[in-house]
Amino acid sequence: MKDSQLQKILEGLAAKNHIYRIRIGSRTPVVLPMRFTDNLINLISKYHQPPKLEIAIVTHYEHSYEITPESMEAVQKLRKAGMSVYNQQVFTVENSRRFETAKLRKDLKSIGVDPYYTFNMKGKEETSKYMVPIARILQERKEEARLLPGLDRTDEPVFNVPKLGKNHLRSGQDRRLVMILPDGSRVYEFHPWEKNITPVPPFNYVDVPIYDYLEELAARGENIRDYRTIWFYY
Repeated sequence: MKDSQLQKILEGLAAKNHIYRIRIGSRTPVVLPMRFTDNLINLISKYHQPPKLEIAIVTHYEHSYEITPESMEAVQKLRKAGMSVYNQQVFTVENSRRFETAKLRKDLKSIGVDPYYTFNMKGKEETSKYMVPIARILQERKEEARLLPGLDRTDEPVFNVPKLGKNHLRSGQDRRLVMILPDGSRVYEFHPWEKNITPVPPFNYVDVPIYDYLEELAARGENIRDYRTIWFYY
């Protein structure tokens, strides 16, 4: 997107009195940090006018390897202009290994990015081998994230439920285990976490079999005994 196109969009949004925050979601700080030129920073920051209007940048770092000096420089430009930068991580087999996400949280904070969401990835046939069971997300939160200082673990583990929105997985009352299938898949029933807003039917979700997930980890050289408590998380 050209600077002029972005300016036209920001100008239109900033003119609306009921808008108090413009959220820009982009992986550009990770994959194309040089895009954040001084001209672009000046353009965006012109509309950052607290407390009337805030510009918030939400990006997608997946692994600490993606935190490069160039990426840090882009983030620091945004921060020095007064804007906040947040991260949404998609939890996959690759970054769900022991302490990978804890390391990412720590490294993000060191460059000025606040961890915001840890997403359970959406299920599609072509990405099925990268999917992680809910039990692993809960295990990571209880056994690894809790070892970090509070300011490093500000992200919330969420499950994006079709038609229901983002369910906070730490809120156990919003889901219940219905059954376990012969292949070990756990079947969950998700409920709307924003109660009494509009009638929405629950959503049934068939999770990744834990044993299949552990086999994927083993294929990557992980010792699956390190994950043996995973079976106790629901």
